[in-house]
Amino acid sequence: MSDSIYMLSDLAGPFLSFPPKRSHLLWLAWRRAVENLRPACARHTTFLWMTVVLAALCLRPDLGGGTSLVRALGLNPASYYCLLHLFHSDALRLDQLTRCWRAALERRLARRLVRVKGRPILLVDGLTRGKEGRKMPAVKALHQQSGSNSKADFIMGHSLQAVAVLAQAAGVCLAVPVAARIHEGIGWSNRDRRTLLDKMGALILGLQWSEPVLVVADAYYAAEKFARALLANNHHLVTRVKTTAIAFFPAPPNPSKKRGRRKVYGNKTKLRSWFAYHSNFLKAPSPVYGEKNVTLRYYNHDLLWRQLGRVVRFVWVEHPTRG
Repeated sequence: MSDSIYMLSDLAGPFLSFPPKRSHLLWLAWRRAVENLRPACARHTTFLWMTVVLAALCLRPDLGGGTSLVRALGLNPASYYCLLHLFHSDALRLDQLTRCWRAALERRLARRLVRVKGRPILLVDGLTRGKEGRKMPAVKALHQQSGSNSKADFIMGHSLQAVAVLAQAAGVCLAVPVAARIHEGIGWSNRDRRTLLDKMGALILGLQWSEPVLVVADAYYAAEKFARALLANNHHLVTRVKTTAIAFFPAPPNPSKKRGRRKVYGNKTKLRSWFAYHSNFLKAPSPVYGEKNVTLRYYNHDLLWRQLGRVVRFVWVEHPTRG
């Protein structure tokens, strides 16, 4: 086992005596990326064991749990218990590890990050993964929505929320994972009243981004609590509102009103009704992957959204086949 740790901790030595091959160059680049995670480990031994685990995760041919990590690197069977101790060790700080990974991505993908007006794009979403372990922690009954009749309405599994940063390489956009947490089924205290939106907001802000970001999410995250947490830290949110959503025009000035608070909200409007104004829509080529010679129709307007108490830019989009 000590030989394996030595090889993984100093991979440069064996590759300098002969011209490096592509696989060797790949592992050298992998080692340089892993070195960015060293501050998250309290001891050097912890960092070496973490390196062993990460290498096994990259090489293992099956998903058999901790035993698959032992088989992937051909480790001594006794090292299985050392791996279990690593996962429960206080010397490996998860929050610090996530922040180190975020900082490494910002440095190494600085020129590859997709930006809109200088802001990197974050993709957030909730995931459900089925689990069959009867005594596995945080497993609970989850409802899944699917158009396939072969899938059950409820499954037993883990409910996660994930954050990824958008990068561009070889002409395509890739979602590079940044962090993921199990946010359902775990209760540290019976006084914890945080919702999934609270936990997702804490996850994004806990990464301590060095610059304002643009968060892209589905309609579930179009909520006041989540949006206010991002705006308070100068981050922006792009999401989809419900079809029943309403907004308000700004109230016109009233010169005759001398005292009291000025009226903020004017006439109410249903956002779905704006699709009837076809003559005001503009045309643009579809940016969706795999769609060529497809033209979208869109229109945007700034209105007051009562949930945030501020002006929000709404965009109406019509797709020729998707509606």
